[in-house]
Amino acid sequence: ATGLEARGTRYRPRWWKGFTFVRRSSGACSHLSSQLEVCFSCYNEMDAAKRKAAAAGLHIMEGDTNLVEITPLGAGQEVGRSCIWMRYQGKCIMFDCGIHPGFSGLNSLPYLDGNEDIDISKCDVALITHFHLDHCAAVPYLLSKTRFKGRIFMTHPTKAIYHSLIKDFARAAKGSSDQALYSEEDVDASMDRIEVVDFMQTIEVAGGIKITPYRAGHVLGAAMFMVEVAGCRVLYTGDYSRVPDRHLPAADIPPIAPHVVIVEATYGVSRHLPREQRELLFLQRITDTLRGGGRVLLPVVALGRAQELLLMLDEHWETHPELQSVPIYQASGQMRKSMRVFETYVEMMNDDIKAAFLDHNPFAFRHVTHLKSASHFDDVGPCVLMATPSGLQSGASRDAFEAWCDDRRNTVIICDFAVQGTLAREILTAPKDILTKIGVRKQLRCGVMQLSFSAHADYDQTSGFLDAVKPPHVVLVHGEREGMMRLKWALEKAAVEQDIPRALYTPAVMQTVKIQHQPLRVVRVAGSLADKPLQVGAVLQGVLINPLASGTGGAAEPLLLHPDDLPTYTRLHRGRVTQRQALA
Repeated sequence: ATGLEARGTRYRPRWWKGFTFVRRSSGACSHLSSQLEVCFSCYNEMDAAKRKAAAAGLHIMEGDTNLVEITPLGAGQEVGRSCIWMRYQGKCIMFDCGIHPGFSGLNSLPYLDGNEDIDISKCDVALITHFHLDHCAAVPYLLSKTRFKGRIFMTHPTKAIYHSLIKDFARAAKGSSDQALYSEEDVDASMDRIEVVDFMQTIEVAGGIKITPYRAGHVLGAAMFMVEVAGCRVLYTGDYSRVPDRHLPAADIPPIAPHVVIVEATYGVSRHLPREQRELLFLQRITDTLRGGGRVLLPVVALGRAQELLLMLDEHWETHPELQSVPIYQASGQMRKSMRVFETYVEMMNDDIKAAFLDHNPFAFRHVTHLKSASHFDDVGPCVLMATPSGLQSGASRDAFEAWCDDRRNTVIICDFAVQGTLAREILTAPKDILTKIGVRKQLRCGVMQLSFSAHADYDQTSGFLDAVKPPHVVLVHGEREGMMRLKWALEKAAVEQDIPRALYTPAVMQTVKIQHQPLRVVRVAGSLADKPLQVGAVLQGVLINPLASGTGGAAEPLLLHPDDLPTYTRLHRGRVTQRQALA
């Protein structure tokens, strides 16, 4: 029995100090019925609680549970292997689980093992924002090679594309024992574990973790996840864009303000050119190259920006008949296969695409030839070739680049973020030559242009988004150290100028950010105690039942009951202990 202080519509135990008492043995508790499975005792002092609990055979799970702990297992002061670990009030959440495109094999993985502070087996849920490899390609490894036992969620389009994309990734690595992280069978098995969730749908898992996904605008199906634990709201943006493009709407502004935002810092303080200006420069450079007898290479990620660029090129060719004799080749089989998913989830795209579908399928490109493989490519004259991967590490884009890079007439346009450690990043520094896959130096004479169509937030989008959601704490991830620090300073300066209280953090990989947050303790009142209207400041007395106690229906909040109501709402019963003592 204890007292509760009513505050509005929520009730906080005045004595609650964050202890959870779990019975270890069948010995009777000295002040409660022996039939109670779990109880919260009304001790006023910590030391007294420990002594009495130990005497009663109870185990106390303690620690500073008022700290929100956020640890990048990847993507801390780097771009790649996004995987963010969050812990609060005994609940553990993982955001994303990807690989680093600049590394291979085990070196490309997040730090999932080998750290005493991170116990993967205690992770309650993993939330995957979208289907790009640096955010989801480690998922089969997580599910098949680690002690992860929790649930895992994606949106419907993400799961649909994930299977095909990651299976191709596993198939490509099959021939190399150093690079193969898992098998195709592991990918298939992961599909049985992955659950789906809709945008704006709030679900509750693990007895107290509320999850709501919002549109992120980055690629089809990309989500930002709002997670609430004990009243603390944390928003993880993943990759997001607040600017609508040709086929996707902008990222949502959550209607409820978060206490903590974990936000990407990919572009730091850089500002994107207006979309119309970027498209004009892009199409003009391509046209000039083709008129000069050259070839244009567009290294891209198979899904996301590739569809955006194809929509743009197909429209431009349609309105310029003089270009229609020049072929546009698309060399990714994965891109070709996944177009069905784009057609299936058209309702998740913007109004322009929805309107276009009433007349024709805008993804049935009139002027684009889909190659079955790179061997079907007829390299005989001016053309535009779109190929993967975007970093030029391997594959069709690397083969075409090595074949064309020594011809001054040709142009390579880097349309996505060039990750450190990739060839795409190297050629942006204008080297005189490059090292081919077979170890031969080859001169770099072709034109190299960087024009980002990457659907990542720039400085204006990030600062505007944070001003809109107004979090007191901001954790920057998914950005290189120098750019991330500049972004931190710029956001701090803007917050001071606007008199906005805001703390910013820039953790490196495996560096933990600890944020103090007073948890909201919610107690359900039922039975005869709830018959009378509750008044602010009133004191209620009853038996407090732990939510994990049997018979409470799996509720997330503790339940306060009058002892007479125990059989109605639980499998517990009121008992009486009688002691008889004989005097000599």
